[in-house]
Amino acid sequence: EVLAKLLPVLDFVHSHNVIHRDIKPGNIIITGNQLGISLPRSGQLDWALLQQALTIESNQGFRNFVSPSYRFNELLGFSLSQPSKDLPSAFYNRCQQLAVQCTRYPTLPIAQRQYLVADASRLLYEIQQASEARSGAFSIGRLVLVDFGAAKSLKGLELMQTGTTIGSPEYVAPEQARGKAVFASDLYSLGVTCVHLLTKVSPYDLFDASTDAWIWRNYLTAPMSEQMGYLLDRLLERAIARRYQSAAEVLQELEGSSIAPMSPSAPIPPLPLQPPKPLQPANQLAFQFPAATSQPPTHPSLQPSFRIARRPKVGMPVIQKVPTIQIEEPELETKPRRRSQPSWRCVQTFESPARIYALALSPTEPILASTSGNTIKLWDVEQFKPIRTLTGHLDIIPAIAITPDGKHLISGSADKTIGIWELSTGRQLSKLALHSDTVLALAIAADQATLASSSFYDPITLWDLNDGYKRHGLMGHSARIDALAFSPLLEAEQTRIILASGSGDLTIKLWAVDSGEELRTLEGHTHQISALAFNPNGTILASASWDGTVKLWNLKTRRHRTLEVESGRVNGVAFSLDGKKLAIASDTLQLWNVSSGKKLILEPGHSDPVCAVLFGHTDQMLISASFDRSIKLWQWE
Repeated sequence: EVLAKLLPVLDFVHSHNVIHRDIKPGNIIITGNQLGISLPRSGQLDWALLQQALTIESNQGFRNFVSPSYRFNELLGFSLSQPSKDLPSAFYNRCQQLAVQCTRYPTLPIAQRQYLVADASRLLYEIQQASEARSGAFSIGRLVLVDFGAAKSLKGLELMQTGTTIGSPEYVAPEQARGKAVFASDLYSLGVTCVHLLTKVSPYDLFDASTDAWIWRNYLTAPMSEQMGYLLDRLLERAIARRYQSAAEVLQELEGSSIAPMSPSAPIPPLPLQPPKPLQPANQLAFQFPAATSQPPTHPSLQPSFRIARRPKVGMPVIQKVPTIQIEEPELETKPRRRSQPSWRCVQTFESPARIYALALSPTEPILASTSGNTIKLWDVEQFKPIRTLTGHLDIIPAIAITPDGKHLISGSADKTIGIWELSTGRQLSKLALHSDTVLALAIAADQATLASSSFYDPITLWDLNDGYKRHGLMGHSARIDALAFSPLLEAEQTRIILASGSGDLTIKLWAVDSGEELRTLEGHTHQISALAFNPNGTILASASWDGTVKLWNLKTRRHRTLEVESGRVNGVAFSLDGKKLAIASDTLQLWNVSSGKKLILEPGHSDPVCAVLFGHTDQMLISASFDRSIKLWQWE
């Protein structure tokens, strides 16, 4: 049904030389047939009304107008602010959070309005899926493809040129990930969307990287006809030549083959195109080699018709031997060998099966945590061996943190949830749904009472870890928030804890944790702020940015100085325990003297840019992770 309703839309879009480049469930809106627009009753979500409002707002270019009586944000905000009490708590909280964001809708730029509309559509879809599971089958209405913010219009030879990499990673076609999107790229994304809707499993888990093959059939909960399975397999072909080339071709085969849900006894009509033979697994391929012989084979017919004559020898003049002269060298005084200077040396390397996103070290135990894909790996940094793997998230995990007492690990995922784990056993204790999109950053206060989390356009959430409730929602940034850091808790000075947040709006904000009040805004970077770190006494805040610099902000004098890292992007920073050294993760691993601002030399280590860095339990140990899928332990010796 989804294919039959969206393929004509794609065919129309492609006929105008436009590639959507971001087809996914969140950009597909289900519309109703009602024509009147009025506010729903309290405690009741009118699906058709909200879907129609979302469609109108998207089609008119996000102008915040839905009817002469009501603005779009008023209708959506009122509907979501009073959802039914029967909704699960996760959905109920997300409705409340989205209703708060609707109040800011008139002041948001177009890009953020697009995001909010797509997020509301995704939330309604997920609630409908849950309702369908409880009450039975559900028939969808008209489907509308929205969010053309990533679309590309092609003219002339632009189809052959390399462009920018854009789109949602789990749905994007391989050639689009390399900047070469074509019309068939949208068909690939549509195929991924279909298998995701069929299985309700993240596309990351539906593809087996070890065999380079899709395994979505393993997650089916209902039988499927061979024709539909073949059609989806061809949509998901990684090679463009083996994939459908146009939406019209897919639609013709869909209609011509009469693919529809059939009873198990009904005969399956053959497809006009024969499916390719399935490839054998790599360990079962039978390679045939010619039998070995004692002499190499001869090919008389291939003998050359000419001969190469040897080069004639040319007489060389005879050089008389010159007698050697013995020179007695004076004996040199042997000096004791000078001991080599101490330096940072790599003592151990851990290899990860996939790209590493984040690192965290237990303050009390020699346990290092790293995230790869949707799993968390625990390592023993003393015995240099893996401990266990934690599973439970459905998408990548960009952020992790360990509580100061070393008992719990907290993870933030692109599945929009925050997981709380018992570090000693690896058991997941709970899962929090505090954000409407990917959880980008986490930080835990030194008093272990407060968890801070951030996402794209949601407010920063301060969660009480002891009593389990939301203390504050900090609103002030206008772009995604990738960096959070709490100031240290100093017993000698009765100062309040401060939270620092860094955003894509090029600002750093300081917040009072107890009241949620914004204290100060720091400006100076020219690109996304990617990481923040306080020094041990809380007087200096280090900020890393994709502009290739690190700034050291003195919070007492309100002055700052800049470290020119000479790198494309800076991904992470970490202070040593004594606060005298600053480790920087950029194109290379760098170590700087904080007081003098001089860079210390490190031997080459990673082959790709460094994505995360932290100090060990002593200042003589440094831990770094790279996009080359390795974690390195450095020792000062």
